[in-house]
Amino acid sequence: MDLALNGMPTWKRRTYKVLSWSLVPTIYSFATFGYIGIPTNIQEMIRHQLPLEFRSYLLSHFTIEQWFTFLFFSAVACVLWGSLGGYLKGSLLKKANKRISDENTKLVEENEQLIAQNDSNSINCYQFFSRYIYNNYYSKFKLTANERISLYKLDMEMFSCVGRYSDNEVYKTKPNRFYPRNIGCIERVWKQGYFQHVIPHNPKEDLDAWNQYNIDEFGFEPEVLQRIKMKSQSLQGFRIQNEKQETVAVLIFESTDKTGLKFEKIKAVMRTAREQKNLCHLLESLENHMPSLESAHSEGF
Repeated sequence: MDLALNGMPTWKRRTYKVLSWSLVPTIYSFATFGYIGIPTNIQEMIRHQLPLEFRSYLLSHFTIEQWFTFLFFSAVACVLWGSLGGYLKGSLLKKANKRISDENTKLVEENEQLIAQNDSNSINCYQFFSRYIYNNYYSKFKLTANERISLYKLDMEMFSCVGRYSDNEVYKTKPNRFYPRNIGCIERVWKQGYFQHVIPHNPKEDLDAWNQYNIDEFGFEPEVLQRIKMKSQSLQGFRIQNEKQETVAVLIFESTDKTGLKFEKIKAVMRTAREQKNLCHLLESLENHMPSLESAHSEGF
């Protein structure tokens, strides 16, 4: 229901939610009509189960006929509420399911187009993986311009970025350098297989403390930190291995906000065998299309 109400104004969301609570008014209307329809002597027996003080209090405000009139019209209102609420809830859920189905169809079509590009010798691998990251992870986890996802492929003893996406144009700039595997978040992911961390210092408020933490915790050099465009505060990474249990890449999620990444939600999806295999198969199938240090070294460079 919450998904169906996504994007609506607050007043409309609250109205739909109240109307969708159709079970309670439906039960009330059945019980009330049942009470009104039973013989008078049984009605009296039921009323006498209430404390005398409470019955006296009720009759001091309205007569028994007026209370029956109130019960009747309130039951009618609850029948309408229950019927309308059930209809609106069903209608909203149908619209939400159709929207999700359309979005999934679009993602499947885009992924199929990307995979089809694999057959071309002129394929842009960086663009391919960046689009794949956006379709399957960035949009799925509803990340913002404060977040970024990068795919780093292991190349001999270094990692190269083969795909990256962020809504922030500065953060998604294609890097033109290699990353050592023994520094930063990449090192932790490469060694442990999974890593998540929140840096306690906000670089917007205390850049010096953020820099020193990265030097002490992750082994960065001060000169390297000065060149980093995205000063992340929360990090999450996953190791990608092939069928021989050899590391071929790491996937890194970053956010400039302390709570920007939903760690458990992302981990539940990314640690499934299917997601690992998908990325691994794509990397292996495009291996010959990507420049690498290993191939350059074999050619004598």
